[in-house]
Amino acid sequence: MSIPFAKPLINKQDIKHLNIAAKSQWISKGKYVTNFEKKLSNYLNTKYVGVTSSGSSAIMLAFLILGLKPGDEIILPGYGFLAAANVAKTLGLKVVFSDVDLESYCVDLEKIKKVITKKTKLIIVIHLYGNMCDIEKIASFCKSKKIFLLEDSAQSIGSRFKNKQSGTFGDMGVYSFTATKTLTTGEGGAIIFKSKKFYKKFLLYRSYGYIKERYYCLVHGHNLRMSNLLAAIGYSQISRISQIERKRKQIYLQYQNQLKQKNYTLQKFNKNVSAVPWALAIKLHSNFTQKKRNLVIKKLKKV
Repeated sequence: MSIPFAKPLINKQDIKHLNIAAKSQWISKGKYVTNFEKKLSNYLNTKYVGVTSSGSSAIMLAFLILGLKPGDEIILPGYGFLAAANVAKTLGLKVVFSDVDLESYCVDLEKIKKVITKKTKLIIVIHLYGNMCDIEKIASFCKSKKIFLLEDSAQSIGSRFKNKQSGTFGDMGVYSFTATKTLTTGEGGAIIFKSKKFYKKFLLYRSYGYIKERYYCLVHGHNLRMSNLLAAIGYSQISRISQIERKRKQIYLQYQNQLKQKNYTLQKFNKNVSAVPWALAIKLHSNFTQKKRNLVIKKLKKV
């Protein structure tokens, strides 16, 4: 039997809240959605928060809210999960990839500067495996250039840069709550905003394009909402998020202490980051051939 990539930390309390939501008959919309958003807002110390059907949905909403059109240019890290790139290509955006730092696996400002043009509308950073880039510098640069900044914090909820939560530096931050994530609802995501104007647009685009008058659509909206059932799990999980974060850190430290770093190196975390590790990333040294690398992967799958 192979070691699973991750085991979701679902307990009796989570199941209890799920049952309450199911018995309430409010399985689509409901109080758990609103209450989960409030708890997320408090945890992230930000005012405008909305939950979504997935992390990719949150990214789609961010692009729609910004009014990005086919041909608009955005910058993405060349290494990281492909959710933002997939959504961008679906919408016909021009994706420009930036190199990442070979030790942190995150993008840095100098590499962004190498690919930025006068046509750049949006810069996306990916806080990979629980690490964070030097987001303060990038946010300051984007502000000076009047370029929007989106943080893909799908893998880094709970991580902090100088004690400020991942996802709260840019114009928007997106999160994922899939089964492997630090906080899970099974499927689901969230998006946070600095601007009330963006938040109001979010409410429209998330729910078919209407708010007050049913079926009177003000924009070309979509159904990208989180169900009350999933929100119930999220509401329960975030009540013990500190406990879940400690567990993640303990597991990472066990790997770090047990593994002898002779033929590989582990991801280097930014000195200003208090990280909640999401995955153990290993970089094999240059003496490893592709054949040897594949052998390592094959053997690990048999563990």
